[in-house]
Amino acid sequence: MLIPKEQEIKKRRLMMNLSQRQLSIKCGLPDNAICRIEMGAFGSIYPIRAKAIAAALQCDLSDVFEEV
Repeated sequence: MLIPKEQEIKKRRLMMNLSQRQLSIKCGLPDNAICRIEMGAFGSIYPIRAKAIAAALQCDLSDVFEEV
């Protein structure tokens, strides 16, 4: 499992001029997934979802997630 760096995800999302919903869709996640991640509602994320988020944000996985 990977722990999201909420503020880093938000920072990178805003730099790409994406809404939370747009990023969720780009990652293939439910519409409100990024909102919930940025709010800290998830203690950890499955690696496949974390990889999708990092890919959509065009960064390395370690830039936006910490390994447990």
